[in-house]
Amino acid sequence: MARVVCKPSVRFKGFTRGLIRILGALQIVAERIPMQEIVITSANDGQHSQRPRSRHYTNEALDIRSRSFVTHESRQRFLRRLRRELGPRFWLDYENHGKPSAHFHVQVRKGHRYTGGLCGGRRESRT
Repeated sequence: MARVVCKPSVRFKGFTRGLIRILGALQIVAERIPMQEIVITSANDGQHSQRPRSRHYTNEALDIRSRSFVTHESRQRFLRRLRRELGPRFWLDYENHGKPSAHFHVQVRKGHRYTGGLCGGRRESRT
């Protein structure tokens, strides 16, 4: 069972239902994988992709360290499990693959505002 931790520089400036849902899903997946820890590397801190409309700035996205997963297969397995846990209202990506800055990005899907339950609710609205 892995534990979910934050890099020391991570700052949460607020919480939305979407962000809480991401954190909950991350914990559920962490409890099912055999590794030491899953590291959140960014929330609403720093600069994100030079995009002023990044979901990080609306407290609806997280970045997760990918190098903690030793093999390509373990990274893909983690992404599949997290996608399944979150469902279609969320978008996951493996950004900067092959570079030192490689990481997983998880966010509420663009064009949507998550208004569902904190543990897998079904409601959502379009923005």
